[in-house]
Amino acid sequence: MSRNEERRFLVLEAEATRDYGTTVLKAARHRHYASKEITAAALADELGERPDVEVLALLESDHRPVGLITREGLFALLGKPFGREVLGRTQAWELAVQAPVLDWHTSIFSAGTRDGAATVPYRILVDSEGRFRAVLSTRDLNEHLSRITEEDIELAGRIQERLESGNEVLQGEQYKFEAWSRPAKGVGGDFWFTKKLQGGEIFFALCDVSGKGVAASLVVSLVWGMLRMYDFRKGLSCLLVSLNEALVATFHLEKYLTGFFGIYDPNTGVLEAADMGHAHALVFREGQARKPGANGRNLPIGVEQAIDPVLQRWRLKRGDALFVYSDGIPEQENPEGSELGERRLAGLVLGILRRGRSLRETLPAALERHRGAAPQQDDMSFILLNLDPGSESVPIQRAG
Repeated sequence: MSRNEERRFLVLEAEATRDYGTTVLKAARHRHYASKEITAAALADELGERPDVEVLALLESDHRPVGLITREGLFALLGKPFGREVLGRTQAWELAVQAPVLDWHTSIFSAGTRDGAATVPYRILVDSEGRFRAVLSTRDLNEHLSRITEEDIELAGRIQERLESGNEVLQGEQYKFEAWSRPAKGVGGDFWFTKKLQGGEIFFALCDVSGKGVAASLVVSLVWGMLRMYDFRKGLSCLLVSLNEALVATFHLEKYLTGFFGIYDPNTGVLEAADMGHAHALVFREGQARKPGANGRNLPIGVEQAIDPVLQRWRLKRGDALFVYSDGIPEQENPEGSELGERRLAGLVLGILRRGRSLRETLPAALERHRGAAPQQDDMSFILLNLDPGSESVPIQRAG
């Protein structure tokens, strides 16, 4: 065997394991190692022919690691004046860099919090008997966690799309619902829900979860599932209490939501509603926009251990429209930094309703024109209950 052939085998590679699960080994791509007895010069010669080797572990005869050698660090030492003459006969372990040793079974989600993760460029991964398995770089760990986060966001986005597509967009002879939602960051905390109840009433809700991203999507999934399975014969108040108990038990007051929850009876025109700290709703009647009633007594869901929701009831009449929206719409700025505002939003909606246009098809385009090149700052959602002008007139008065 020639000297060149011997040199190629001074640096070896640990066998890869097929099933990494969620351990740190999943992110580790450096598995090269060499005996600690190798000289610095011999190692440098081989690394000169192995551009793929960024870092390697130096091992005892029993495969226990004694430290690391990085390609960049070794070449920097040998490149100094008289570096090869001084260090050429030095054994590599004398130049080894110490690194934290981590059991390869360690969860990848906890590895970043150990050993001063932000300042440790490498970790040596070992098995239960302390034998070398791989070298994990902070860069590879961060890239892997980033990919996981991206995949989680994509999955959360697909789940939310499926949830929204599972909603019933309801329409009858006397009413029509329209709804729209667009997250600011791929997946968000706004959502709407509609369901026709057994007695012919319509339940609807628009909610705005605190925060954005995957954490908010967890709340959305929990609440949407509860709404889907809830027995509405128990009443609106019981629903809100149950939602509050579930959020508090699951998120321990760390996540909450504001929301407008309503049950509309097309036969009587009565709307029973609870504004849970939301305060973003308008009733359009006879060309005017008005708040559906002052209610500052209900806190958001999930901020207190126990709640006693205050419900309100109104009679809606022919031609009325109830518009509920999230704060991301009026607070959206244009490129000059000017918010859309409540008054301008009301004017936009009123103009669309007067022209008999679809709010779902028309309002988003108007919002885009206002936003221009400015980024979308928050999730945007709305739901509209539009009473057909041909429906039976119901006297305007507070019910009950």
